[in-house]
Amino acid sequence: MNLIFTLILLFSIVLTSFLNPNSALKAMTDGASKSVALGINLIAIYAVWSGFLQVAEDSGLCNKIANLLRPIIKKFFKPKNKNTENQIAVNLSANLLGMGGIATPSGIDSVKLLYDEKNYDGANILLIIASTSIQILPTTVISLRQSFNSLSPFDIFLPSLISTVISTVLGISLYILTKKRVKK
Repeated sequence: MNLIFTLILLFSIVLTSFLNPNSALKAMTDGASKSVALGINLIAIYAVWSGFLQVAEDSGLCNKIANLLRPIIKKFFKPKNKNTENQIAVNLSANLLGMGGIATPSGIDSVKLLYDEKNYDGANILLIIASTSIQILPTTVISLRQSFNSLSPFDIFLPSLISTVISTVLGISLYILTKKRVKK
């Protein structure tokens, strides 16, 4: 499938270049400059949120969030040590704040720690939650919309919340149903 897509893309680029080389060159340079601008915006956004997360960790805010989330974490993930709980809490709180890129390292660490504890169910549920990423505040998307001068960058809030809640509930439900069917 990828080969067919690549061949079609190459064919269309070659065809466009021969039929109208000026517009093809303009489109390529415009696309390159837009991708560089997007990359710079993303670097700035992630730098700000990475700094925020580091300040939160250094100030003890992450531990306070972990304490608030501890009953939920113990019920759903059943970690065996405090470090695993803290990593899960960092991952969940970063995902809830819409910082998926920042949440990824703690998510990887959490899943690894859960697998080391032979807690495969906890690791799978965390993987589902991290992948579907319930976002109370989709900060990255809002920041991107603001950087591109959106007239209403916060309009993404409700659709994002609804879609992430539905996808998380559906993912966990399918996992539980599949697990029950496999046991039969």
